[in-house]
Amino acid sequence: MRSSNLFIAAFLAILAAVMAPQARAQAVSQPVETGNAVSQLIAERGGIAPGETIRIGLYQELREGWHVYWMNPGDSGLPLEIDWTLPEGFETGEIDYPLPHRIPLGPLVNFGHEGTPLFMIDLTAPSGAATGQTVTLTADATWLICADICIPESATLSLSLPVVAEPAGPDALGAPLFEQGDTHMPEQGGFDAAWYDLDGKPVLELSGDIDPQAEIFFFPAAISVVEPAAEQKVAATDEGVRLFLQPAFDYDPASLDVLDGVVTIDERGIEIAATQTEAPAGVTVPGADTGASTDAGSGTSESSSATPPAESRNLWAILGLAFLGGIILNVMPCVFPVIFIKAASLAHSAQESRATIVRHGFIYTAGILVAFLAIAGLLLALRAGGEQIGWGFHLQSPVTVAVFAIVIFLVGLNLAGLFEIGTSVQGVGTGLASKGGNSGAFFTGLLAVAVAAPCIGPFLGVPVGFALSAQQPAFVGLLVFAVMGLGLALPYLLISLIPGIAKALPKPGAWMEVFKQVLSFAMFATLIWLIWTLTLQAGSEGLVLLLIALLLTGFAAWAFGLSQRSRGAGGVFARVLALAAIGGCVYALSGITPQLRTADYAQASAPGEGDLSKLPTVAYSEATLEELREAGTPVFIDFTAAWCVTCQVNKQTVLTRQQVVSQFHEKGVVYMVADWTVQDPEITRALEAQGRSGVPLYLFYAPGAPEPQVLPQVLSFDIMRETFSVL
Repeated sequence: MRSSNLFIAAFLAILAAVMAPQARAQAVSQPVETGNAVSQLIAERGGIAPGETIRIGLYQELREGWHVYWMNPGDSGLPLEIDWTLPEGFETGEIDYPLPHRIPLGPLVNFGHEGTPLFMIDLTAPSGAATGQTVTLTADATWLICADICIPESATLSLSLPVVAEPAGPDALGAPLFEQGDTHMPEQGGFDAAWYDLDGKPVLELSGDIDPQAEIFFFPAAISVVEPAAEQKVAATDEGVRLFLQPAFDYDPASLDVLDGVVTIDERGIEIAATQTEAPAGVTVPGADTGASTDAGSGTSESSSATPPAESRNLWAILGLAFLGGIILNVMPCVFPVIFIKAASLAHSAQESRATIVRHGFIYTAGILVAFLAIAGLLLALRAGGEQIGWGFHLQSPVTVAVFAIVIFLVGLNLAGLFEIGTSVQGVGTGLASKGGNSGAFFTGLLAVAVAAPCIGPFLGVPVGFALSAQQPAFVGLLVFAVMGLGLALPYLLISLIPGIAKALPKPGAWMEVFKQVLSFAMFATLIWLIWTLTLQAGSEGLVLLLIALLLTGFAAWAFGLSQRSRGAGGVFARVLALAAIGGCVYALSGITPQLRTADYAQASAPGEGDLSKLPTVAYSEATLEELREAGTPVFIDFTAAWCVTCQVNKQTVLTRQQVVSQFHEKGVVYMVADWTVQDPEITRALEAQGRSGVPLYLFYAPGAPEPQVLPQVLSFDIMRETFSVL
């Protein structure tokens, strides 16, 4: 009898050992791999009792170097979203996020998680849940995962849990993960918190045992209330510490009663919900005065020593790059058309007095500065309003391209001598080659910026991205563009100010009229480029409307010139004809609308299968790029636009040359076109991820490389050969 009992006990033990993994598996779902993450639903306990609340969670193992986002993703990104399918009566709570950390990306800062984050959720069973049953929880989860690029991923996860009569014990697989996850969760309470508005900026007061020399940072729960990348100055108080925050564009102290989020103090994180209060008297921002009424926290105060703070040193470096890049813009293909106009101006200046030459130099500089500040101010305002646009955005509009084409056409007709204009109407930049020219100098500066703006020259990618980043104050962005404008104006300004250079200019003579007429053909060549650009943006219908507008513009210019040579009724009638033609031109331009998209342009330029004479082109998309990288395929990305002359010069002189095309095919490199000719938010995000706000930008992804190689903005055969030499 005893032996049979031992046999039964042994059988039950073996059965329990066999069934135990199955029981444990009920508290952990099957893992789902999505390319850059492995995700599971887990439960802290092996079952749930009627009316009980237990913790479940989404556990992820992220690919090295990749991150997902906190509830407030910071400057960019998207938080985790879960759509639940639950048994009747079961309920889930909000997602409890682990402690975030700052993820810098160029001038931006995101808030997110790396490694193995666990997102915890409370699950409550109804009090009438029948015991003995097994319930299934289904989560449709979506998240954005990023490294040097961002990929939206999703997974459907199912977790089975038994409903038990009494609270179940810890699950063998899930409980250790929750125990580890608890070490990365913010603590509840710990000190009192309040906030107030100080001159339009939020100030957070924390009362408790806090070391002001610790590394302290506030992660706001609400999006766009506090600037993620801005410095948070820390000052010691009698009760604790005070944090001076920078407001974001959604900051409204009148409607913000509670400022909640997480404060991290070194490795510790504490949830807070700061209520609004009145500002105490005598509060000043650290470094705002020379007094010692406020003590700054470690690493966050402004130094009173002779060494400037890091942010000041960085700003000076940015301004230096902007100035140097502005100078180089004078020899970039983008500005070639205006260089021709300036050449005519310099030739004409030789016969002017010294005072006139100096005056024209300053007026031309003023025109450049006004244009830079106007475009930059408009761009900063639109981006603050949520628009995803970058430098050169004005030429993403086909109507703007058409108007620009009309202006260039008029410049050419004027230089060719079809009509003459006085200094009072030289505002289109066409009077530089005429006598007089105060307004001509000013508006030629405007024209120089108009054609320079579409492209980002050498050294300008970082300054432009810095100036347009969300965390920079508007005046800093405008300062960067003003310095860039000074660089662009410098050569002409030096000629105006240094007598020796001015004296070296050629002597005036009859040759100047011929020179003017020759320069008109440079304008007509620019016109061809603009017509081609508009065709890519607005299709054949837009092309026809532009050609009609150009025909009417030419007729108006001819009629205006005729009126200048006629007297009496004939001259009046000619001016009426010119005005009527201008009205027809405006009507034609109003009908131009965007038609083509980026993918259409890239697809149209793609070679046929087996065609080794053309680049193996694909249209840019984040998903396609990720697929190619997962397959180990090297990828060269050309961030370009039809209106970017530098881009087109690189393409025609380097990228489409047979020796470079052969390298693409021999090395198996995919040529990916991110065409920004028309507005494309996905491409705008990709540019911003690289800290850029304009084109050209060239990236090369070698197989297995975690980060792309950024190539110079002016390409050469040697650069391409060296880039592909790693393959």
